[in-house]
Amino acid sequence: AAVRVAAPAPALSVPAARRDPADIAERIRHLGELHQAGLVTDEEFSVKKAQLLAEL
Repeated sequence: AAVRVAAPAPALSVPAARRDPADIAERIRHLGELHQAGLVTDEEFSVKKAQLLAEL
């Protein structure tokens, strides 16, 4: 069985202005790396990716 390591979640407070798309793309890439390493489940990956894309 895979061991899950809980990483602290980044702050979710988003200012009224949209975030830099390059920053969001980098965060999605990092999330993908965590997913590939088995540290993030498929469901967690999908939910967080959708949240990040909504910030665009």
